[in-house]
Amino acid sequence: MDVPQFIAGRFRIECEIGRGGMGTVYRATHLGLERPVAVKIIKQEFASDRDVADRFLREARTMAKLRHRHAAMIFDAGNLPDGRHFIIMEFVEGTTLSEALVRDVRFSPERAVKIAVQICDVLEEAHQLGIIHRDLKPSNIMLNERGVCVLDFGVAKVLVTSAESTATHATTGSGQLVGTPRYMSPEQCLGQRVGARSDLYSLGVVLYEMLAGRPPFIDPLPSAVLVKQATAPPPPLPQLRHDIPKQLALAVHSLLAKRPEERPRTAAAARAMLENSLIRPEPVPEADPLSSTMAVLAQRSSIVFRVAAPLATVVFLGALLFVWGNRGETAVTSLPDPSVAAQLTAGAVLPSRVVLSEKKGPSSESTSADSTDATFAEPTRAPSLTLDRARRIAATGSQGYVGDVQILQVASGAAVAAIQDERIVGAARFLLMEKRGGAFRVSARGPLDTRNFRNGDWTAETIDADADDYDEVLFTGTETKGRTSRHRLVLYVPTNREMYVFQFERNNVTGRLLKTSWSKSALSPNGSIYGRVLRSKANKLVNKMRSR
Repeated sequence: MDVPQFIAGRFRIECEIGRGGMGTVYRATHLGLERPVAVKIIKQEFASDRDVADRFLREARTMAKLRHRHAAMIFDAGNLPDGRHFIIMEFVEGTTLSEALVRDVRFSPERAVKIAVQICDVLEEAHQLGIIHRDLKPSNIMLNERGVCVLDFGVAKVLVTSAESTATHATTGSGQLVGTPRYMSPEQCLGQRVGARSDLYSLGVVLYEMLAGRPPFIDPLPSAVLVKQATAPPPPLPQLRHDIPKQLALAVHSLLAKRPEERPRTAAAARAMLENSLIRPEPVPEADPLSSTMAVLAQRSSIVFRVAAPLATVVFLGALLFVWGNRGETAVTSLPDPSVAAQLTAGAVLPSRVVLSEKKGPSSESTSADSTDATFAEPTRAPSLTLDRARRIAATGSQGYVGDVQILQVASGAAVAAIQDERIVGAARFLLMEKRGGAFRVSARGPLDTRNFRNGDWTAETIDADADDYDEVLFTGTETKGRTSRHRLVLYVPTNREMYVFQFERNNVTGRLLKTSWSKSALSPNGSIYGRVLRSKANKLVNKMRSR
């Protein structure tokens, strides 16, 4: 079909640069600004009547609200005299992800996750605006000097809406499917309602392809791909590539869950999951290392650090063993810096901040995550949150029973941290909710229980471990089996989105320390202050157990 030389009187068509199932893309020049733009002219079959054209323009205005560095901007939209829709978009130079995959076949885990994380960033903002991509695939993802740029945001929704004027599912009157079967979510394949988690499924397919060199479902017949996409489990990623970290493989298959409710709740949750998936366990230099290795959350390490880390571990463990061996002492702290130790007391919290503190007894060591006398400390300035409201907020972001809830002060203002107890799957997680766009949204979620630390009893407390006037959250888990008990301390720092972990096992009869393990992040130079806080907290726990 003919294409006019000028669109809307101010865009001159230069040449065709792409063609797909929805329409054709042309490079054009904005005559007034003398800059290149991309013009997408939608196929005639999607323009059925005047109502559809009006609906198209309304949707285009919504799509134009998305202003993100990883998304191509929409400048204008309208209809040609013959009824065809057109969209004027930012002209993005670079290489499409599909072209890069043809050239490189497979990406390293680090490169694949970096691309996926940037896609999550733009999906998060788009979903908050109510924009669902619906056609996320490698040919719609551009790679250039600014990283990732996602194209065609919201276009598929416009076309689905148009198709609904003559059909009851996501096809046009001629049977043309709106979307690409290889990357469509099961609910999209079945013609069911599509939401934000549908984009996360498509992201999982793209990530799978970047790692395995092929999508999970391949067949010459698109209809066969649709059936597999909707009903068949994807081939396990480790079978196709053996060097994939286990956590990354689990993250990809989590995105590829058939039921939307089994995928991450939001793009932000998916991003956090992927960022943590490249963590590798750090072996502890012991004769009998801890069977449950810590999550490794700081991959950047120098040669000097790799030499110093084992020595630091020996010093930490030696100090801890010395403390546990001296049974005659009643107050134990191996923390060399008293200013850091002071951060573990409620009195160290600034009175103008909204925190949860604990009632103090006669002893200066009375502050503990195991205390049952938790109360809400009234600051000098009226708090923006109450504990009851914080619990209600946490319930909206939780996928399980909400346990301990804390209010803390972060860079964005008052935030809510909570323990999310999912006993159905035998695991507890934590979540952090911050206020964004007038509503509290989940900004971070992380594991508390692990494969080898299940069904722990968890408590939480807020501290200012690094004296930066912003709070951190310390989660303490205890698991008792027979004569032994295991304790897991997880310190989450919102300012750098890092977790610092220390875990130890103790014989309750003899008091002997059996096993210990540190996360790599706690042993890094940047994490040393958090490592000292974890050690001090562990000392207090042991002290309390000995006094029983």
